[in-house]
Amino acid sequence: MRALVVDDILMVRESLSIALESAGFSVAVASNGREALERLAEEPFDVLVTDMWMPEVDGLKLLKEIRGRFPGMRVFGVTGGGPRLTIEAMTSLAEIWGAEKVFLKPFDEDELVAAIRGTRA
Repeated sequence: MRALVVDDILMVRESLSIALESAGFSVAVASNGREALERLAEEPFDVLVTDMWMPEVDGLKLLKEIRGRFPGMRVFGVTGGGPRLTIEAMTSLAEIWGAEKVFLKPFDEDELVAAIRGTRA
């Protein structure tokens, strides 16, 4: 299964990549939504794990864009909050736009992997 991890913080991208690769996923990364859209145009992915607050193209804009182009892609959000919306509001909007679940930072990466697999950690 191919996963695309999108986060503007390098340590978060690396940590999520390691967790997903250890679980058997093939992982690519992007540092923001613009880069993610470029990667998605080049190759298919089964799962998208995206931060919600990023420069250039944030997670909500990314979700809105991919829902029309990749309706079957599974999407999971991660967020530590941001300057414009509360965590609760961002989570609700992400779920409206198709995120299966939004994880609040810091979170247990095993729970994310389990959610993607459809199991319990």
